[in-house]
Amino acid sequence: MKRFRLIIFFLVLILLLNFTPACIKTGLAVEETTNTGEAVLSEEETTLSIEEEEVAEEKVAEKEEEEEEEAREKEEPTINISIYEGPTYSAADSVCYYRVRANVTGSPSPDVDWSKDDSDGAWGTKKTQVNLEDPGDTYTLTATATNSEGTDTDSIELSWSCEEEVTASEEEGIYSGQMLEYFFEIAFSAEYGSSGSVLHKWANDIRIKINGSPSDADLETLNHVVVELNNLSSSTSFSIVTDNKNADIYFTNVSQFSSIEPNYISGNMGFCWVWWDAAGDIFKANILIALDVVNQQERSHLIREELTQSTGLMNDSWRYQESIFYQGWTSTEEYSQIDRTIIELLYDPRLRSGMTQEQVKDVLGID
Repeated sequence: MKRFRLIIFFLVLILLLNFTPACIKTGLAVEETTNTGEAVLSEEETTLSIEEEEVAEEKVAEKEEEEEEEAREKEEPTINISIYEGPTYSAADSVCYYRVRANVTGSPSPDVDWSKDDSDGAWGTKKTQVNLEDPGDTYTLTATATNSEGTDTDSIELSWSCEEEVTASEEEGIYSGQMLEYFFEIAFSAEYGSSGSVLHKWANDIRIKINGSPSDADLETLNHVVVELNNLSSSTSFSIVTDNKNADIYFTNVSQFSSIEPNYISGNMGFCWVWWDAAGDIFKANILIALDVVNQQERSHLIREELTQSTGLMNDSWRYQESIFYQGWTSTEEYSQIDRTIIELLYDPRLRSGMTQEQVKDVLGID
């Protein structure tokens, strides 16, 4: 019995000796973990914490930027108007017209209202045309700029100032020798191809379809030129259409030009090609305008030049640098007086396709 108790005693002692170090080891591990007073985060938790901090910082920065932008945007409008063309006499409708633009500042961007716009908004809200129909006419043009922060106005006095002797000569169909020489140079030759040394013009109205990706400024310029050509032509009308077109204008990269028009001549940022029938009447036109190698001002010039040349005035000249037909590179965005005169002459109902220079002189009564 004693021996049995002794065996029991030794077994219990052995168990106690084995259990105690394990507990001590565990206790030390806990002590080592908690002794620093810091939690040990996993790599995943650490990455998440950094990302949350970065997002929070970005939100604060965005909010500060929005507040600065909002404060910066609130600005009262200012407006100043100025004449950019005119006074100019138009024989097609017997008016003396001015073209006026508005220079506007303010945030949000102000709306502009004109007291008169005879272009019917063809050139956007920041340009207008005023027609005066009698030598005694005057008109006070007023423009108002408005945004959420207020309004501002400016005005200008316009009066008939067209030269009456020029008016009379145009109405009577009298043209100077200088002007006729320029007309013959531009209308009876072609920059590319051959015109056959006879006159070519459209017998039907010109219906233009827009292709490609023009900017808002491109469309504004195109509308502007169409309105001007309608004012200058007394026998043919110009319009922009979506179907039943006889002229195409393409806004695209230069690399696409030759695939659209096989007659394209390399090196041109703007190009037009026209077709005429046996009588010499133009019946089709392709107009190419580059999007990728010119700036907006240069592209506006090209739109005006190529569309005008597609009417039958197909040559360039070194004579007048201010002319849209000038051979050298320019960025002219308006017709000169001599440009307007030769466009009017081309679409004078007395002139027909197929005429020679001598026949034109006979019709105009010029020796």
